[in-house]
Amino acid sequence: MIVMKIEVKDGKIIVYLYQYRFSFKDKEILHKEIKTLFIKLIRKYNLELFGFNKVNIYENKIYGAILEIENVGIDNFYPEIIDLKINVYNDVSFFFEFDDDYNILNYHDIQMENNRYYLEIKNNDDIINYIEYGKIIYKK
Repeated sequence: MIVMKIEVKDGKIIVYLYQYRFSFKDKEILHKEIKTLFIKLIRKYNLELFGFNKVNIYENKIYGAILEIENVGIDNFYPEIIDLKINVYNDVSFFFEFDDDYNILNYHDIQMENNRYYLEIKNNDDIINYIEYGKIIYKK
């Protein structure tokens, strides 16, 4: 089962896939998995995913995967067709970002930057204990 959270931010659709693994070894299977995911997003969330889409997949062995989907154009002749450019980033570090350190005082690996606190996700307990208190940061 895929647990998804969807955000629309800065013209991109961000899909959080907790404990989901893509088949990166076979390009055809990966395209089928993305196509199946797009169909679910269209049906469940009424998203319009057509035209040429850039898909960045950020994979973390502990969390799963985060997808950034950005529509970069529509083919005037075939507007209903979906075309994908897929970029894969493996073994990306994911962090929780907090406004204060109240909920994370027991950790020694806290990083602070610009008055925000960051805790790297290193195990499933981190996810379970802090998902409701922090925002997931990736690709930084």
